[in-house]
Amino acid sequence: MNLLHAILLGLVQGLTEFLPVSSTAHLTLVENLMLKRSMPLAFDVLLHVGTLVALCVYFRREIAQVVRGIFGGDAQGRKLALWLFIAMIPTGVFALATRHLKETAKDHIWIYGICLFLTAGMLFAANALAKRQEGRGVADMTALDALAVGTIQGIGGGFGLSRSGSTISIGVFRGLALPASARFSFLLGIPTIAAAAIFEGKKLVKPLLAGQTLPADLAFPVGSSHPGLLCLVGVVAAAISGYAAVGLLDRFTRQPKLNGFGLYCLGAGALLVFMGLR
Repeated sequence: MNLLHAILLGLVQGLTEFLPVSSTAHLTLVENLMLKRSMPLAFDVLLHVGTLVALCVYFRREIAQVVRGIFGGDAQGRKLALWLFIAMIPTGVFALATRHLKETAKDHIWIYGICLFLTAGMLFAANALAKRQEGRGVADMTALDALAVGTIQGIGGGFGLSRSGSTISIGVFRGLALPASARFSFLLGIPTIAAAAIFEGKKLVKPLLAGQTLPADLAFPVGSSHPGLLCLVGVVAAAISGYAAVGLLDRFTRQPKLNGFGLYCLGAGALLVFMGLR
C-alpha cells in the first residue's frame, strides 16, 4: 500500500460517508480492487476522523447551538442534544452487539452488496413518501423518532447498509420532513463517528505512536509505506472530500432527489455480490 492508495481510500471514504451509498461497502470494494484484500476495520474507522472534521466544520453553528443548549442557554439546542443522546443509546448497544459480525463481513463482501440492495429499497421508499408528506421539523421530533434512527444506525452501520441513507430514510418513515431527517442524520454522525474512532481507531493509533509492530489482525500489506503516514494522508483526503460531499447531500435533500442514489446502490450492490460469490 502506498501514498496514492491512501489518498484514494481517503477520497472514497469522504465522498461516500455522507452520500447514501455506504462508505464501508465502497472502501471494501476499492481495497479489494487495488490491494486484493480488505484493510483492517480499525484503518477504515480511522479514516472516519477526516469525515468527522468535515462534519464539525460544516455544522459548526448547529454544534454551537447544542453546546448552548447543554449549558442552559438555548431551549432548541437543549432538545436537540437530548434527541442525539437518546439516539446514541441504541446505536451503541447494537454496534457493540454486532461488532464481531462486522469484522467477519469484511471477508464476505457479498454481504455488503445485499445491504446496498436494502439501502436502495429504503431510498426509493423514502423518496416517494417525502413527495407525499410535508413532514415535521427537527424541533418537533420525539424520543421514538430518535430511538428509531439510532437503532437502524447501530444495526446497519458496518455491514454496507448506508449510515446516512438508512437514518435519513427511517426519519422520513417516522414522519420527519426530508431536510429535517437529513440534518438530524448529519448531526448524529458527529458523536457516532467520534465514538467509533475512539473505540476502534485507538487499536491502530496506540502501537503506531509507540513505534511498535502492528499485530497480525491490524497489519498492512507487505511492502507498504509507513502505516502512520498512510493513515495521516488518508484522514486528510477524507476530510477534504467529506466536506464537499456533505454540502452536496445537504442540497440534494432539500427536495426529494434520492432515486439516483438508489439506482447507484443497485449497481454497486450487484458488483459486490458478483465479486463476493465468483
